Amino acid sequence: MFGRLIGLFYRVSRIGEEVPERGPVIFVGNHPNGLVDPIVVGDVAGRRVLFLAKAPIFRMPVLGWLAHHGGAIPVYRKIDGADTRANENMFRAVYDALDDGEAIVLFPEGISHNEPGLQPLKTGAARMALGAEARHAYALGVKIVPVGLTYRSKTRFQSSVTIEVGRPISVAEFTAAYAKDNWAAVAALTAKIERALGALTINLEQWDDLPLLHLAEGILPDDGSHPVQRLRTFAAVGRRQEEAQPQQIALLRRRLALFRTKLDLCGLQLRHLEQEFNTLRLVGHLLRNLGAWLLGLPLMALGTLSWALPYWVIGWITRRARPDHDVVATVKLLASVVVLPLWHAGQVTVLWQAFGTWPGIGAALLLPVAGFYARHFWRRRRRGWREAQVLLALPFQGRLRQRLLDERDALASELLRLGETAQEITQE
Repeated sequence: MFGRLIGLFYRVSRIGEEVPERGPVIFVGNHPNGLVDPIVVGDVAGRRVLFLAKAPIFRMPVLGWLAHHGGAIPVYRKIDGADTRANENMFRAVYDALDDGEAIVLFPEGISHNEPGLQPLKTGAARMALGAEARHAYALGVKIVPVGLTYRSKTRFQSSVTIEVGRPISVAEFTAAYAKDNWAAVAALTAKIERALGALTINLEQWDDLPLLHLAEGILPDDGSHPVQRLRTFAAVGRRQEEAQPQQIALLRRRLALFRTKLDLCGLQLRHLEQEFNTLRLVGHLLRNLGAWLLGLPLMALGTLSWALPYWVIGWITRRARPDHDVVATVKLLASVVVLPLWHAGQVTVLWQAFGTWPGIGAALLLPVAGFYARHFWRRRRRGWREAQVLLALPFQGRLRQRLLDERDALASELLRLGETAQEITQE
């Protein structure tokens, strides 16, 4: 159920390797988005999963019930004021689950956070995997599957999230070392997990670099890879070059930031720079948007009137809760689970009582569709209006757009040189 809700809240895309359909598996992921992350990983797993959850969740009114009946395993942490000796029960529960061929989901960073890069990993995943193997004379066949989560905007409705599944790590290659020295093997396996997650996540020094990465990704020619993979490659190249030539990277960062500012001030996007004014295209665009207004107005009005109040209430609840940035989406999702069904049930009940059975059934089916359409309608119309403004301004921006094109091409050349230099350094 929550997986379907996540599919409504975000536009989800999945890339990478296939998930093992059976056998003992530990899914490990980065943890930027509170309780949303385990739902996303659990949904992409395509099989029954058990979650490790911090112990305080089990004492919460609704989440505690869900955690208990969903088979979650409590983790006792010092930062929660718990006695960590109770984690012996947690390890036993994990071992028993892996013995039965179950899948476990955990986040080895230990906490949800809003940092721009992967945080140092705890050793729990490696200890669980190797401990479970030791109970079966190292013949259990546990695999660790790294999962990278990349959100375009964690807090915005209908933003995108990309889930990349990495190649499974076989624990078997560490079992001989574990038999000789437990902690050395745990450290080596944890380091491998960290490298695997680092290869699936965009790791930045600061959040301000992310829009510049998106700009660089748009400037360079498309190589056929997924945009998130391209962003990750650019970030890795930038980090590598910053160590070798920090002044060059600082200058490139300033040039990209200035170019982005110029585009924003002109109300342009990269794709507009090579467009030419075309009267037929402008008229067609205006007619399409006018037709969308006329045809979509009734359903849009119904959706807006029906759902504006609960939409505002969810925003109000989120603002009142004042959550940290990494749990804003969690608060919104939980508020939506409560507010929207209650509101919908109330509307349908009123219409049922006032107009009879069939109008009530019609309202139950139509109102959710109208709500989603209203959201889509307003987003598309805003985009259409901005596009019309650009098309109308094209005849007067020839010289300006040419200067911006020249600057874009110069940045593209610099970015390509940067990538070639980084590749040469790597080969050396």
